[in-house]
Amino acid sequence: MRISPPSVVQRDGRQVLEAAVTLQSDIVDYPPTLWFSSDREARCFLPELSDAFLVGLIASAMYLREDIHVEGAVSTRLAHGLETYQQALSTWWPGIFNRVEIHYGSLVNRRNDPRPSGMGCTFSGGLDSFHAVHQLLPERVKYEGFSITHALMINGFDQFYDPKRLGLAQNMYNHYQPLLKAWGVDLLMLDTNLKAFRNVTLKRPEQVHSYSSSLAACAHALGGIFGRFGISGHATYAYNQLEPDGSHPATDPLLSSDQLQIIHTGTNHSRSRKTELLADDPQVRQGLRVCFGAIEFDPASGMPMNCCMCEKCVRTISALIIIDKLDAFPTFGRRRYRKYAYRNPDILQVIDDHHLKDMTEMARRHEQSDWVQALEQARALKRAAEGGS
Repeated sequence: MRISPPSVVQRDGRQVLEAAVTLQSDIVDYPPTLWFSSDREARCFLPELSDAFLVGLIASAMYLREDIHVEGAVSTRLAHGLETYQQALSTWWPGIFNRVEIHYGSLVNRRNDPRPSGMGCTFSGGLDSFHAVHQLLPERVKYEGFSITHALMINGFDQFYDPKRLGLAQNMYNHYQPLLKAWGVDLLMLDTNLKAFRNVTLKRPEQVHSYSSSLAACAHALGGIFGRFGISGHATYAYNQLEPDGSHPATDPLLSSDQLQIIHTGTNHSRSRKTELLADDPQVRQGLRVCFGAIEFDPASGMPMNCCMCEKCVRTISALIIIDKLDAFPTFGRRRYRKYAYRNPDILQVIDDHHLKDMTEMARRHEQSDWVQALEQARALKRAAEGGS
């Protein structure tokens, strides 16, 4: 894999940071350039650095077993961190991710340069996203320089991909920008074709195993804005939850450079505790979207809606019922079942076991004995179906 030096160009009234990418593998339909696009000033990009491109493509190179030749400059700290990052991925998923050699055109040490003042985190409208922003608000941050200034919504990550801005991207921005503004947070939207690269070079499980590198790449692309950037995980520091994952407190910081500190966030609270903490906030109530399904909007309000049927919807709805807050969340207005029906173990057993356990503890905290019984029955059904004891 060869990554050419990046450059910034203007296209369709937007600033575009791009670099040509050449693969050795015989892969059809991979884009000739990787790009990141923003409607902010050109200074938001740092074309003298190739950090964003290397971080965004490292997992693809490891999966394809292609050494990387980076013709542009890369942060020395990032180069050092990627050695350990590769070791972690190749240890966790041997034979899938393989260590490759990275050949650098030049390495730069920028430790003494002024760090950009922006503190950001990824944002999609989900529970982990809202929790990350909420916990980084100035009134909850003890030390100067670590309170959030920007939330980053990525047009070109996971489900959310509207490369021609045909409506989805702008609708998402229009709904969430005022919600975050009420918290004093500036919502940025970055467009990228990184998903197109990952779709043709990685299978779906490998994309999940390496997703924090995609998020970190987008933060690096906006290196003129961000000096620190949070990537929100879903597990807590409980030992049995810190299994290998695409975002992990052991690996996310390895994607940092001299000027951009990548911080793993969200591990101080379980998903049920996040639900309890955020359930009364009006911004969260008007925007929470956890759904695995395609993004759809309510035609009257413009609100992004949940399908109310997928695993994430069922567990979030159930948690909100346990704490008696569901009716305050209009984004869950398309429910197929009445509220009492979600207590049926046959419905609940679609939920992952560690979430069922977490929700059982939540039900005990709220003295919902009927929910405790239903959740325990769902876990038993799940174990039986999987052949467990």
